[in-house]
Amino acid sequence: MASTAPPPTDAAAAGTPESRLRPKLSELAATISANAKIVEDYIEAQGLPYPSFASDGPSNFPVPQNEETEKIHEARQALLTASKHIYDLATGPNEFLRWLVWNYNDVSTLHVITTFNIPETVPLDGEISYAEIAEKCKLPELKIRQVLRLAMTNRIFYEPRHGYVAHTAQSRLLREDPLMRNWVSYNTDDLAPASLQVVEALKKYPESGETGETAFALAHGNESLFQFLGTRPERAKRFGTAMSAFSTGQGYAVEHLVKGYDWDKLPKDATIVDVGGATGFVCVELAKAHPEFKFIVEDKVKAQLELGESTLDPTLKPRFSYIAHDFFTEQPVKGADVYLIRWCMHNWSDKYAGIMIKSLVPALKNGAKVIINELALPDPNTANPWEERRIRTLDVVMMMCLNALEREEGDWKRLFAEADPRFRFEGAKQPQGCLMNIVEATFVDE
Repeated sequence: MASTAPPPTDAAAAGTPESRLRPKLSELAATISANAKIVEDYIEAQGLPYPSFASDGPSNFPVPQNEETEKIHEARQALLTASKHIYDLATGPNEFLRWLVWNYNDVSTLHVITTFNIPETVPLDGEISYAEIAEKCKLPELKIRQVLRLAMTNRIFYEPRHGYVAHTAQSRLLREDPLMRNWVSYNTDDLAPASLQVVEALKKYPESGETGETAFALAHGNESLFQFLGTRPERAKRFGTAMSAFSTGQGYAVEHLVKGYDWDKLPKDATIVDVGGATGFVCVELAKAHPEFKFIVEDKVKAQLELGESTLDPTLKPRFSYIAHDFFTEQPVKGADVYLIRWCMHNWSDKYAGIMIKSLVPALKNGAKVIINELALPDPNTANPWEERRIRTLDVVMMMCLNALEREEGDWKRLFAEADPRFRFEGAKQPQGCLMNIVEATFVDE
């Protein structure tokens, strides 16, 4: 069972912003030791696979995320945070900045590894020489060795004996997991070039909220991300798979929305419209938990709707409808109880996000709910630093690709107020263990 005692806190994460700048190495080390023991004791007591860099190590951190393991994951977060702090503190500012700027080399090695299919070239069990890899990839042995030996510092492959390469858990994942492989390839092929154009985009289009006036567009022939994918089916397919890898990861699962919102406060036979709902996979999970709800799935891409309808469980079909709809135009379904938008609005600047909300208004009855399942960025220095870095990175990626953003709770409140004064903003709730928020507004027209 999980420990009932709260884990030691991370000294560097406590106190004021100023105090966090002055952690002590010995206190960080104590935090690491204490929290590592909590996590390790649980893993061993439950007989879970022990974390390992070896090729047979688990692909994900082995402790499941649920109410029972809440304290274990708090300990894990404290361990991650303190470990990062002690590394950065012991490195010192000069070396930290000197080597931080070289991180593009890590991306470059991943690009080479995936482009030349090196994970498939290295046998799953056993080893292969640099010379054999070079021959199979049609590259010079010296250059293969240069790339892989840098990648090995990130534990992507390892050298069991001089001149030979074998898999680690990380490199095996690149070989066996198509979601991860597509995620890495999408980032190295499509996003990395855009990252080098952020400065130019800020100079050229500092106030723009248009998707075609971005760093991504400058890096890809002045095509917006959507135009780029629209004319390249294989890239679009990879993008979809990469987004699946991202959005189904720990903290992003649909179950957080299903369990994290009080759906029982709605009418028993409530109608829910999934705006921009793709195949309707979110509604399928809701339908399983609420057997009398009715669902209308909307999306601009008819192929997504057709896929969802053709693969829908026959027992659910009486409660589902699929409608082609562009969410920038007036909502065609009038008088529903809930209009749900998940992972759509962060793709758009405030100009277009406001249009999306305004497009709902003619369809809204008194008491109708608009529920948005996206991030509501925390105030600085309030989230776990490990999590905060991930969401701040995502925020910059949205700017780079689409002139869009991840929003704070105040931004959501403002968007609803600007769309129509009849919206009553209900706040942004973050379910336990979830990295996303449930943003809610009620339409009051009395």
